[in-house]
Amino acid sequence: MENLSLIYGKHAVNEFIKKHPNLIKKIYISSDFKIDKSNNEFQILKVDLKKIENLVGNEANHQGIVAEVKEFNYKPFGEALNQMKDDEPKLVLILDQIQDPYNFGAIIRSSSLLGVDQIVILDHKQVFVNSTVVKTSAGTVYDMNISKVTNLSNAIKDLQKNGFWIYSTHLNFESNDMRKVDFANKTAIVIGNEHNGVSDLVMKNSDMNVFIPSTNTIDSYNANVATSLILYHVANYIGKLK
Repeated sequence: MENLSLIYGKHAVNEFIKKHPNLIKKIYISSDFKIDKSNNEFQILKVDLKKIENLVGNEANHQGIVAEVKEFNYKPFGEALNQMKDDEPKLVLILDQIQDPYNFGAIIRSSSLLGVDQIVILDHKQVFVNSTVVKTSAGTVYDMNISKVTNLSNAIKDLQKNGFWIYSTHLNFESNDMRKVDFANKTAIVIGNEHNGVSDLVMKNSDMNVFIPSTNTIDSYNANVATSLILYHVANYIGKLK
């Protein structure tokens, strides 16, 4: 049986229809929502509200519309490396055990906007692409290359062999203000777990620790905000934003 993900809400479903109609299997609607089916082959089923709530739960802001879409396919990491061998600026995002699907979805959305070429995650101790992630990313997850690996340190070493510099986001006495860093043409940024940050071994295998400046010395940025800030800075610095 084919594995499917769910997207719900008028805006999210509409955008998905525009971008990836071939990935949609069925759309369930409980209201008079107009759908541009054009020549697409997905089914549109008129159902009662209870069916919608059975699919996504009664607390989800579904607005009376849910789409069944094909499950997200991860890209093999070796294949991803081979596609990044040219001399063009490259930006990779490494996520070290992100747990919150809302954070993951928002991070994916920012990555899509800021020209990230590849996202690398663990195949364990990490939230994977699910319906919440798809919804929070506004469907942009299907535009992204994401690879699952067993060991982040080994992935980092493979990236380094392919000309990447690895920068872990961490604040300690060895960290460098990101505004003063000469980021490499091929850059990989590591974002750590929401509570524990970047793991010691990953940090040890990175080329440099960097921090995002703030006016507050007590609190820190959450994972999603930190990712957006540093990705924007690096993407602009290495010429991804034109």
